[in-house]
Amino acid sequence: MQNNRFFYCSEIVRLATPILGVRILYIGVNFIGMLFIARLGVHELAAGALVTALCNTVTVVAMSPLLAVGIVVGRLLGEGRPDQVGPEVRQAWLVSIAVGALAALVLLALPALLTRLDEPREVLPLVGPYLRAMSWGVIPSLLMASCHQIFFPVRKGYLVFAFSVLNLALTLGLGYALIYGRLGLPALGMVGWAYAISIVNWLLMLAMAGYVWLSKDFARYRLFAKRGWWDRARLSAFMHISLPITLQFSSELFAFSVINIMVGWLGVGALSVQQILIQCSTVALMIPMGVGQASSILISIAAGKRELESTRQIGMTGLFVVSTVLCAIALVYVLAPASVIGLYLNVDSAGNAGLVELARTMLMVTALAQLVDGARNQLLAALRGVRDVWVPMWTNMALLWCVGLPLAYMLAFPMKLGLLGINVGFPSAIAIGAVLMLARFLGKTSGASAVAAARASN
Repeated sequence: MQNNRFFYCSEIVRLATPILGVRILYIGVNFIGMLFIARLGVHELAAGALVTALCNTVTVVAMSPLLAVGIVVGRLLGEGRPDQVGPEVRQAWLVSIAVGALAALVLLALPALLTRLDEPREVLPLVGPYLRAMSWGVIPSLLMASCHQIFFPVRKGYLVFAFSVLNLALTLGLGYALIYGRLGLPALGMVGWAYAISIVNWLLMLAMAGYVWLSKDFARYRLFAKRGWWDRARLSAFMHISLPITLQFSSELFAFSVINIMVGWLGVGALSVQQILIQCSTVALMIPMGVGQASSILISIAAGKRELESTRQIGMTGLFVVSTVLCAIALVYVLAPASVIGLYLNVDSAGNAGLVELARTMLMVTALAQLVDGARNQLLAALRGVRDVWVPMWTNMALLWCVGLPLAYMLAFPMKLGLLGINVGFPSAIAIGAVLMLARFLGKTSGASAVAAARASN
């Protein structure tokens, strides 16, 4: 058992490493891009913050159904049916184009919506052209994301990382040139960054398609065969997995937005501290997202091979990895809170004393909240690997909206606990979700339940 646990741990880490590397590089592109835009002026910085939040939300929702591709491909490989990988991937490409077109239309419609929501008039002339330029790059980005989901199950994750490094280099170079007018290119300001992202997305999508077309390693999957681009039954099976993933991601993003609105009611100080907590959580929660995606793929492969005990071991090993890393991060919050807070606030300033003390307290709460949320995300990913998606989705949506948000509001305002109430109330629902998902995963991967689930999926 210990040898198996070590083996699965190494497999998860090996698969999760390029996934995490890609996420870090993506964050790096956004971070450096905002630094370029910030040099243009205050209005550009404000517009940049607005469009980044909007584009990230649309992108995350649009890409979420594509997580099902890796699960489906892993299952087929586990079942020894590589000939069926091609039709699934071709269908995923068509879904990427359809979803990408819809997401592009959403980006095009957002400027009019922002006008009606009374966003600052000074930034709206900058936001519209930026979102229009970004809309051109959505479809190729989703097509690349589909290809990424092929590379991971066939243990070619290093290719995703290599293309992401190339994306970082090309986007930074072209973006800098288009923003400031270098290398003979026009100075387009912040919209130049959006055009750079879209142009590079198309270039890399074509390069990735060319690589997959020419590579002998992918020839066995017949990805570009003329037949099998569309099948209603196959699409229905794909949507059975992808739709609940999309609904859950969308619901959680909206719920967190409502939480931030509540924090805004508490004032600027609470918003400042909450921003620190969000930045910390964003970095920390990359771990369960990366490990979770790796676990989903490995569990789907094991499920395809009917290795039922392995599915449980992989899921629990992933939970161990996530919990260990997040506990280490929590220790940093507990033992050196000033170092974390000092990245955002001057901890030596007397004027910031109240905010620093509040941030210290909230970091302790966040340490525990991250741990339970990380466990929940890992267990949800493990359940996706055994194709148990609908009940976990509805359960967690009900907990967040019917328990977490009302409890956060009650503790923060009627009970006058403020920011502490919000950051205790909402994670309480997440903790309940983590316990329920653990019980469900153990139930689904135990003897008779696992056999019944495997038969039902055929």
